[in-house]
Amino acid sequence: MKKVNILIMAALFGVMSLTACGSGDDGSGGEFNVVISSNPGNLDPQLAEDKESFYVIRNIYGTLMDIDGSGMIVNGTAQSYTVSSDGLTYTFKMREGLCWQGLSSSETVPLTAYDYEYAFRRIYDPQTHSPHTERFSDIKNSMAVYGGAMSSSQLGVKAVDELTLEITLEYPDCEFLKLMAHPAASPCNEQLFLSTRGRYGLAADATYACGAFYITDWNYDPYWHDNHITLEKISANSLDGYKTYPDIVNVEITGDREAYSAENNISIDAYVIDDIALYDRSVQKRYSCREYIDSTTCLFISPQSPIAADEDVRRAVFSSVDLDKLAGELSDNSVQAFGFIPNAVTVTNKSFRDFYPESRTVLSASSAKAVWDRFTAGHTDIDFNSSILLADDSLNSESLPYSITSDLEDKLELYCSPVFEDRSDYKKRLESGDYDLCIAEIKGGTNSAEEFMQQIADFLPVGNSADELIKRADRCIDLSEKKDAIKAFEDYITDNAYALPLSFEKVYFISSDDTSDIWYDPFGETMFFKYAKQKQC
Repeated sequence: MKKVNILIMAALFGVMSLTACGSGDDGSGGEFNVVISSNPGNLDPQLAEDKESFYVIRNIYGTLMDIDGSGMIVNGTAQSYTVSSDGLTYTFKMREGLCWQGLSSSETVPLTAYDYEYAFRRIYDPQTHSPHTERFSDIKNSMAVYGGAMSSSQLGVKAVDELTLEITLEYPDCEFLKLMAHPAASPCNEQLFLSTRGRYGLAADATYACGAFYITDWNYDPYWHDNHITLEKISANSLDGYKTYPDIVNVEITGDREAYSAENNISIDAYVIDDIALYDRSVQKRYSCREYIDSTTCLFISPQSPIAADEDVRRAVFSSVDLDKLAGELSDNSVQAFGFIPNAVTVTNKSFRDFYPESRTVLSASSAKAVWDRFTAGHTDIDFNSSILLADDSLNSESLPYSITSDLEDKLELYCSPVFEDRSDYKKRLESGDYDLCIAEIKGGTNSAEEFMQQIADFLPVGNSADELIKRADRCIDLSEKKDAIKAFEDYITDNAYALPLSFEKVYFISSDDTSDIWYDPFGETMFFKYAKQKQC
C-alpha cells in the first residue's frame, strides 16, 4: 500500500537548472533549494503538529540530541551527557556559546539550560494545550503536573546552571535520547516568547531561532505564487565540532513543484517520493536515490465486530489470504512483510530487524471453512455477506483489496465488498470502527517501535495484553531487554491472530550528486541542513 503523499518533488527532467555551489574547500558556504507542499501551521515547537512545521523547526531550533541520516542518535546542542546507574537521571552538558537570534533584532541572547526547562514546563502547562504531553510522559511527575496535582516546579526537568540540564524519569527508558531529538523537545526562551504577545512561531518577526539557521523572510499568501521561507545561518551557532555548513536554505512553499522548478530554472537539491517510477536515473543524471522501508501495511478486523472476539475465527479469516499470491501482486514500492516493525526503525542505533529478521508464521487454513461455518451458524442474526473491507482511496486502482476479498470468497464463502474512502473519511471510519475488515498503513511520526506498537494495539478488541507489552518495551533499562520486549509484542500479535502483516512500504530520498550530508528523517518527513555540503563549482 502506498499513500499518495509526495513531500517534495521537482521538475528535473531535461531542465538545465541553476545550482548553488559551496565556496569553502570543505563544502561550506553554499545555498540550498528545497520545496514543501504547504505553509507551516505553527513554528512554536511545543504546539506544532504538521510535518511542514517540523521541517522548518528542525532547522531553526537546537535540540539536545539529533538523528543523523542513518537514524543514529548523535549529540546536538548537548556537548555530552551522563546517565545514572538506575537509568532514571540524564544530565546534559550543553555546548558553550550558542545563542538565540531573531529577525526583529540584531542582538543575540544566550541559549541556556533554563530554556529547555521552560519548554517542558510549557508542554505540561494545561493552558498551553500542547499535543505532546503523552510523548514525554516518562518524565517524572509530568502527568501529575499536567493534571494539576503538582506544581510545575516539581516537573522532572531542572536547569542546574546555565549549561547543565537534569532530566529525571518515572521509569527507565534506554531510548529516551531519541525523544530529546524530537522537534517538540526544542527549547523556548521565556522572555523572547512573552515578547511576541501570543504570536510566537506565527510570523518571521515573532520566531526566535537557536539552531543552525534563523528566518529572514516568511512570505505566504494562498492567492499568490511567491510563497517561501528563507533560512540564513546563525554564525554564532557554527562552532568547532558543531559547524553549520550552508549559508542559506531557500524553502519554497508550493503545491506545484514541477512548475516552480521549470519556471524559475532552479534545481531542487533534495526531495522525497513514494513511487520509484517517478525517479528515472537516465534522465536525472545528477541525482542519487536512497531507499527507506518505513511503514507497514496490515489487515485488521474491526474491534467492534464479533469476529474480533474469537481467536479461531480471526485465524480462519487471516489464513484465507493467499500470501504467496499477494507477493506477486505487490508494486515495486512494497516488499512482503512477515513482521510488523519495518527496517527503518532502530533500537539504540541499530535496525530492529537486524536483531530479529522476519520469519514467516503459517496460519493453518485446513479447518478455516469449518470454523467459519460454525461461527456463522451461531450468529444467524448477522449478515456477514454484507461485510466491507475498508481501504484508502489510493488503493482503488491496486489489486491488493480485490485479491483479499477474492480469497475470502474462495476459502470461506464470505462475500466482502471493498469500500474506498478519501483520506479524511477513511480516517474517520477507522477511528469509529465503522468497518468489518480494513487495510491500514502503520507509520510512526518518530523512529519509535513503541509508536508502531501502539497504533497496532489501537485496532485490537478489548481484553488483550498489548498495552502491558508496550509498557514493558517502553520501560527497559538496556538494549537487550528492549529488543526482546518488542519481539514479544510482535509474537503476541501473530500468535493470537490479531492482525496480518501484508507489506512493508518504501520511501525514496533523492538528492543531488553535488550535495552530501543532508539528513533525512523518513518518520518525521523532515530534512536537516546543518551539515549539508555542496561541491565547489
